[in-house]
Amino acid sequence: MVGDIGLGRYITYLARSKNDFSYSFSGFSRILQQNDFNLGNLESPIIDNCPTGPLDTMVFCGDPKFIPYLSKNKFIFNLANNHILNYGQSGFDQTQTFLKEENIPFFNSHYTGIEFLQKDFHGIKFGFLGFDLVSNSNFSQDKIINLIKKYNPQVDWLIVSIHWGSEYQPQAETWRVNLAHKMIDAGADIIHGHHPHVFQNSEIYQDKLIYYSLGNFIFDQNWSKATSNSSLINLTVDKNKIIDTDSIPFTIKNNSHPEPI
Repeated sequence: MVGDIGLGRYITYLARSKNDFSYSFSGFSRILQQNDFNLGNLESPIIDNCPTGPLDTMVFCGDPKFIPYLSKNKFIFNLANNHILNYGQSGFDQTQTFLKEENIPFFNSHYTGIEFLQKDFHGIKFGFLGFDLVSNSNFSQDKIINLIKKYNPQVDWLIVSIHWGSEYQPQAETWRVNLAHKMIDAGADIIHGHHPHVFQNSEIYQDKLIYYSLGNFIFDQNWSKATSNSSLINLTVDKNKIIDTDSIPFTIKNNSHPEPI
């Protein structure tokens, strides 16, 4: 699991300048490719003719030439976040089309049809739900709980990927802690949190893992240590339990390129 992946602004600019769309992934490719899958939050739509925006813009998009490397590095993407609609419904539709063409799985629980994703690996059933509580701050917590209760019996591991919280804060707010506990009580097995752009505290609650924010993975925010440093979380599981948890700290170099420390 990793946090935010934003392929816009400087990331797209640099890949085009280098004519190398693998560069941002290359520091971690060996690790990513040995996993069965890697879960991340895709923070930017991927569209044709994506303009390279200045660093101070809050409108993101990524070049479609990144797509083969998202596939090669075995990503599964949460698409529930506050930037996925930066280019409107058309941009969101293009993103889904590009991902489908390379068989890259994705989900966004605010949309019928991609509300829930199930993927099976080695006979283990993984389920994914994704929520954006930044753009949808009033989204019903009861609906989140009901969806967890609905899909939990169908899988061995139910992972809830959730975009939430205040940016750049070192600790999760009380309301997020309370909601995370409710989600675990309802049947979630792992909470995959993102949006604050910094790595926040994690927690074991009822023997389940909660990561309140995994910070940035590929993002052009090199103006602080907190936004440039995070950890990749490698989990090894069987049907019933977590066998091993490995945290791999990294720093984002050249404003675009995470490398293990």
